[in-house]
Order: sequence, then structure tokens, then C-alpha cells
Amino acid sequence: MIQPLRKAESLISELVRVTGASDAAAAVRIKARELISGYVASFGEPSMPIDVQVLASLRGIRQSDEAPVHSIDAELVPDGVGGVTMRVNPDRPEARRRFSIAHEISHTFFPDYTEKVWCRTDARFRDRTDPDDYLEMLCDIAAAELLFPQPWFSQDAATVARCGDLIRLATTYRASREATLRRYVETSPESLVAVYFVWKLKPTQKGIVGRMDQGNLFGITPEQERRDALRLRIEYTVMSESFKASGHFLPKDKSVENAGPLYEAASTGLPAEGECFLDLGQASGRYQVWAIPLWTADDQLGARGENAVAAILRPVSVRTHHRRMDIHTGLLTDGGSS
Repeated sequence: MIQPLRKAESLISELVRVTGASDAAAAVRIKARELISGYVASFGEPSMPIDVQVLASLRGIRQSDEAPVHSIDAELVPDGVGGVTMRVNPDRPEARRRFSIAHEISHTFFPDYTEKVWCRTDARFRDRTDPDDYLEMLCDIAAAELLFPQPWFSQDAATVARCGDLIRLATTYRASREATLRRYVETSPESLVAVYFVWKLKPTQKGIVGRMDQGNLFGITPEQERRDALRLRIEYTVMSESFKASGHFLPKDKSVENAGPLYEAASTGLPAEGECFLDLGQASGRYQVWAIPLWTADDQLGARGENAVAAILRPVSVRTHHRRMDIHTGLLTDGGSS
């Protein structure tokens, strides 16, 4: 009798139990670090970038020349004899291929990984409350541990002194700028936040600005009206533990001015840095900014062809907020002190 496939919640819970970890993220990090230790035991201290094909072979994964069927990036497929085969899209950029391979390797850390096809999905559309999406996020966490292994990454990150050094770091690890900035912040003891800015309308403008069925007073096309209304807005953030502890919160979709290092990087296509005031709601204040332009599809550029931007923000003078209990309602509210 064929046993039904276990659900994602069961697979995650089993991994946490087996590793003895405090939570699921800690569990996948443990498994990733065990694999890196196995690499070192077999081949000695690695040079960067680490060979992800060797990591895959250490997990018993066979490589296939076939293109993925269920994903535009990569997938892990049962081979029919108790193992798995990996299919990777050779037409994707190298940094994306390497992350996809590391992501698929990470699926082997979970029980029952030989029982079904596992596909790398688009991280932009995942819901953390959905167990299937959360398992994919956990594979991304483990992939970062494999691509930016410790202690070597922290040693290299310690040499970063300027904005342009982050690009060098990404090149050394053959990783995307976006992934490199995420890892830089996640492993930093400093109070830092990586922020990803894209050109978009604010939520209340969607479906209203640039409508094809209505004209405007200025005689411009709906598409031009939409593009003129675009602003550089927060898409998502990644905080260091120290930044989290400070109580700062950067709201999604908050826009920034077309000035300063962020806009300079977006408009010139070159890294930019400097100290400036940023109006970020509860987290408004002065920040040291390291801004790096990202490759941006034509339909996602700013009104004048500006790129999306990834940035490291280091608080200089930012109001510190704390959560407190309201004695009348019993609810947690935001309090603050200078």
C-alpha cells in the first residue's frame, strides 16, 4: 500500500526534532553547516566560491542534462531507484544557478525528499503562513549557509570598508548583489538593515493612476502618467539581530526622496554612499547609506530609466522605539524614547 505524502508541517517538525534545534531556521542551518563540515573533511578548507556541484554530490544528487519541467530555475526529481536527480536551467545567470543548486540541495535536509518533485519557486510571491512556502523559505536560508559558509564569509565581510567592497564580495562568492547584502547583514554584529527599493506606485494609486479608460488634464498617455507617479519604495528588509533589538520598523512601500545616495545609485547605475536623513516613518533619522544598483527589467525601471537599489543602512541618529503594554487595553503598543 502506498503511503500518502507527508505535509510540509510534518516534514519541518521532524527536521526540528531530529536536529534538536530551537526552531526550523536553526535546524536547516545545522544541516547546512554539517554539509560544509563534510566538505572540509573530504577536501580540506574551501576556496571561494565554494563548489556547489561537489556539495550536491556529497548529498548523493545526480546531475541531469535535462531542463527543468516544473520551474524556470531548478528542480529535484525522484530517480525511481531511491535517489534524486537535479535539473538546472543553464540559461539563467550564474549567480542565480548557483543559488538554485544550493536551494535544491537544501531540500535533501528534510525527510522524504525522494518522494516527490521539489521546485524552486519565486521568492517574491511566498506566504510565510503557508507551510509549503515556509519550507521553501527555509531552503533559501540553508542555501545562504552553503553559498556563504562560515567562518570564511565573516572573515571576508570584515574587510568591507566601503560600498564598492560589497560588489567585490558578491563577485568573490559568485552570488547576486541582493543575496550578498542579505548575508552581510544577517551575519553582522552591528546594527544594520538591508533594504530593497523598487520603483512602484503606492498601494492607493494602483488601479487609479494610468488607467487606459480615462484621460488627464496634461495630455500625457496613461502609461506616462503611471511612470511619472513611480517612486523608489521599500519592497522588503533584512535586519541584523542588533537592529531588531533596537525596535526599529521600516514600513513596506514607504517611499524615499529622489535625492541622496539611494537615488544617485538608482540614476547613475553606480554604487553610492553617504550620510543622510531618511523619512522612514517610525524609523526616521540619519543613516550611513551604502547603495548598490540592481539589474532591473525594462518594465520595472523608474520614470527616467532608474534602476532598483539594494542598500545597507547603518543608523547614526534614529529614534529608538520599544514595545510596551497599554494598561487600559492590555495590548502591545509602540512607545519611544530619544
